Amino acid sequence: MSVRTCMKLLTVVVSIAVALIVGEILVRTFTIYPNTLASNRILDENIGFRASQKIPEVDADGFRNPEGVPKEIVAIGDSQTFGFNVRSDAAWPSLLSRAIGKPIYNFGSGGYGLIVYHGLLKLYLKPETRVAIVTLYPANDFEQFYASDADCLVLDNPNAFWKAERERLKLEWPAYPVGCLHNDDNSEAGFFGNLTRHIAMLAMARDALGLGSAGPGIPGGPEKGVIEIPDGLGTVNVSRIEMHERSTDPAVPEVAAMMKNLPIFLADWKKMSETGVRIGVVVLPSRERVIHDYFARKGRLGELDPRLANGMAKQIAMEQFMRDTLEKSGLPFVFANEDLYRHLEFGLQKGIPLYPKADNGHPLELGYTAYASAARRLLIKMGLLK
Repeated sequence: MSVRTCMKLLTVVVSIAVALIVGEILVRTFTIYPNTLASNRILDENIGFRASQKIPEVDADGFRNPEGVPKEIVAIGDSQTFGFNVRSDAAWPSLLSRAIGKPIYNFGSGGYGLIVYHGLLKLYLKPETRVAIVTLYPANDFEQFYASDADCLVLDNPNAFWKAERERLKLEWPAYPVGCLHNDDNSEAGFFGNLTRHIAMLAMARDALGLGSAGPGIPGGPEKGVIEIPDGLGTVNVSRIEMHERSTDPAVPEVAAMMKNLPIFLADWKKMSETGVRIGVVVLPSRERVIHDYFARKGRLGELDPRLANGMAKQIAMEQFMRDTLEKSGLPFVFANEDLYRHLEFGLQKGIPLYPKADNGHPLELGYTAYASAARRLLIKMGLLK
């Protein structure tokens, strides 16, 4: 190969490299990509983090609301309250707001858990706040291994407020050896999975092509198996079921610690309810739990893959623990299982999906409508609606 040819090739290679670097800089500057926990979060020592305004529809306070929404009624939760998979006006707080004709402020964010819910109630409500709806998601609220990264950040480096709360409430303070925001560096996602997560242009191309990241982003990955659900209800990764088994297992030290903290938090929220803001709780089941419940009610559990049918024992036990604990607390609460069952049945009749076909733990608009239905039942139970 001649020197002239080599120079031409080098020029092409350098030009491509420069173009890729410039493109990466532009995508990072003007879009949400790479859409990772670290890149689109603003650290907040009280609640771990808030959302960056790089994310569409996020207000100046770092939450998913139009600017100026009052905080008279607030919704607190994780990604199930934030409204993954749907635009902000289809998240359940927005749907409930339209149903009752009153604005609802959405404090939900992916990565929040029990610790953050308490921090939001104590530090982020306004004097005019009169109602707080806290959504608990037992499939992952009790551990920080892959979901509640904000809790992990608070536990890892507590500020003065949290040191005082830990002492005042005698909270269990578990340690997490896996570190915080670890989902951004998941060794089990594989080389390609991590490339598409951290290189902005690849992440944007992946989403544009509809490839998604739920599979590679789950510890253990899809190679553990994908379960096909009857009636065209899509798929669930075996690894997701296994993670939720771990997340609801009292034998796991951090889960046991947070189970001890739950009644302590609820008792404190009850005191808040008696002296100021009214607090109620909605408990949301996981996608696979909704599927299991549907087939159980129909007497068709035998049609489910045994890995799903047999993998619900810990989630069901956790639900019972939460029900018993909530009843003892005196706080008003509802479980959304019934609402999701009814909406799933309606969706099957009308050809409207409750969840995406591919494995994804967050519902589509019909599922968020079911969440809003449960929250509305809670407000009725609290005597705030008829």
